[in-house]
Amino acid sequence: MNAYTPDAVRQAEKYLFENNKAKPLELMKMAAQRMHEAISHKLKRFDVVCVLCGKGNNAGDGYELARILRSKGHNVLCISVFGTPPATDIAKDRHDAFLTEGGRIENDFKSAKRVLTCADVIIDAIFGIGFSGVIEEDSVIYKLIDTANYARGYKIALDVPSGIRSADGSVGNIAFIANETLTVSDYKIGMLSYPARAFCGIVEKIDIGIPVDLLDRFDKNHIVPDNKYVSFALPKRPEISNKGDFGRLLCVCGSKNMTGAAVLSVGAALRAGTGLVTLASEESVCNSVKQHLLEPIYKTIFDENYKKEDLIYELHKSSAVLVGCGLGISDIKKKMLYDIIQNAPCQIVIDADGINMLADNINILKEAKKVPVITPHPGEFSRLSGLDVTYINDNRIKCALEFSEKYNCITVLKGAGTITAGPDGRYAVNISGNAGLAKGGSGDVLAGLISGLVCNPGINAFDAAVCGVYLHGRAGDVLKEKYSEYGYLPSELAIEIAKMLP
Repeated sequence: MNAYTPDAVRQAEKYLFENNKAKPLELMKMAAQRMHEAISHKLKRFDVVCVLCGKGNNAGDGYELARILRSKGHNVLCISVFGTPPATDIAKDRHDAFLTEGGRIENDFKSAKRVLTCADVIIDAIFGIGFSGVIEEDSVIYKLIDTANYARGYKIALDVPSGIRSADGSVGNIAFIANETLTVSDYKIGMLSYPARAFCGIVEKIDIGIPVDLLDRFDKNHIVPDNKYVSFALPKRPEISNKGDFGRLLCVCGSKNMTGAAVLSVGAALRAGTGLVTLASEESVCNSVKQHLLEPIYKTIFDENYKKEDLIYELHKSSAVLVGCGLGISDIKKKMLYDIIQNAPCQIVIDADGINMLADNINILKEAKKVPVITPHPGEFSRLSGLDVTYINDNRIKCALEFSEKYNCITVLKGAGTITAGPDGRYAVNISGNAGLAKGGSGDVLAGLISGLVCNPGINAFDAAVCGVYLHGRAGDVLKEKYSEYGYLPSELAIEIAKMLP
């Protein structure tokens, strides 16, 4: 799936203009015409249409769309939210054209509020992709957007809803809540991440002829995974092979009261194609998991005494180690976690209680011999980063990227629209999955899946994490159709994921 940063769109347009392949005013006219074609069948002849216009090029789209609607006989009123004509030449041209043809522009705040309240259709053309600030609560714009959001009319945003930051999906205090967004060329990456995604409604792409390969040229850091991406990232297996060719995973998971976490994570790793999986845990956990899974190797490394030498030996035989799922928290287990980080020559994946035990000494992540993968939900990420959960949820891409760079790790920030961020600035926004995944055990399956995938040859840790998140969500989507969001179980995910692998 394609999605682009606002900067990539601007650079692509600049390239077209500088090389005489397109003219700014003509692209604006085309965008408005395509927008009209997208919504014309939804408008009734006598609908009152209100267009909220700012002062940039997004306003130009709004004025031109208003002009076209008026020429087709619709009752249209534009509201200038700043009370002034647009600041850019091409937007001012469309503003003047709308007035010249008899259009009405309202500058009075009280009158504008009355019109918004009774409008049948409200079109947002205030900011567009350029917005990066905050809309102050005492401002006219805040009050107009707030009025529009509570109004009864059908709401359409042009390009992106005003108030969302389309580069990272955060929101500047308030945003226009659209029933539908007409986005130019393709999705903006921030539209796919929460909270911005909740403001966009149905998204329809408006093609104005900007080539995809040109957009790709200016935007290489992010990924929106899909089936094609998974097929490319996960190599097919050679016919001549043996279990040793597909890696060894050490799972340091489970505790007396959380044996299910070990079953789910180990089971997912096996379904991900790992050649050999060893569960290293308490004897009671190993005995319990044996009743569910026949394939793993079982190793007791801590009961009353923690056997560090045994752990180090296993680490040096492994392609990857997963630590944390249902592990519990204690001083001995914290020491074991630190020993793993400092001594493992292989890929490390840290989940759940492993993450919680990191919070006291987060800088130890930098001592890992390979870039580790961590898979926190927002609450766990808050304990690691010291950031408030609300702030994290409002700035998911930013938080994941900054943390990954600071601590040299791959961060899988779980939740709706899971973000996978690497220390090199790469990131992925996931759009598969549904609320049915919000059950205890889903995270154990995801951690096992990522760990299992990274053991396979030819798959790097970042791709394994991105693919794991996508496949995990897609399995949830399959199960939603089979049962419901309420009714499917985390234990059913691994079987569905297995069907999707090469």
